[in-house]
Amino acid sequence: MQFEVEHAPTFSVLTVSLDEGETVYAQPHAMVSMTPRVEIRAKLGAQQATRGWIGGLKNLLTGESLFAAIFMAKAAEQQVVLAPETIGEVFSLPLGEGRGYYLTRGAYLASSPEVLLAVKYGGVRGFLAAKGWFLMHATGEGTVFCSSHGAIVRRELAEGERFVVDNKYVVAFSDTVEYQLVKATDSLRDSVFSGEGLVNRYTGPGTVYYQTRSRPSMGGLLAWIFQAAT
Repeated sequence: MQFEVEHAPTFSVLTVSLDEGETVYAQPHAMVSMTPRVEIRAKLGAQQATRGWIGGLKNLLTGESLFAAIFMAKAAEQQVVLAPETIGEVFSLPLGEGRGYYLTRGAYLASSPEVLLAVKYGGVRGFLAAKGWFLMHATGEGTVFCSSHGAIVRRELAEGERFVVDNKYVVAFSDTVEYQLVKATDSLRDSVFSGEGLVNRYTGPGTVYYQTRSRPSMGGLLAWIFQAAT
């Protein structure tokens, strides 16, 4: 399997080239186009350690879909083009021994078949954070592809180095990175009235990926219009 990110950075798509028998997993509704000899299957809880309905329900906990779409090439030189719902970048995270990543809600776009996905409970801090209670943990071999809202920024952290990101902007981070949900300032008053409230504090070593935009908090008709536009 070969891949290329095209039309970056604002309207990125992931172009996946497949030889006969090769597959790529993706979120439902991600397919933009494909060549005729690609077969599509839907599978419950694909790439979860627990398959079937339980695996599918675990996907729901991380903000992803119950089913995964599986694209399989039935001939040589086939191609699938995938795109996220948001306007922004698509980027790859190579996995391997000792190298895994946590993905926040809505970050997952696609992955190679060797990738293993699990659910990590974020505790009470996940309930308070905009990204939800649960994280997706990607491990194994292969590559996982993520998407951002706006541009993606990569921040390398040395051992013991700290970095603070508003939780609405976090996309993914190395599983070697420790994280805490903390007040934006020492003063509760300043944290609340500055509009910052709670933020994520990350401690290295590892890498943090965060986006330059977050989805606007809107309701009613405006929310529907924004969803339709993205």
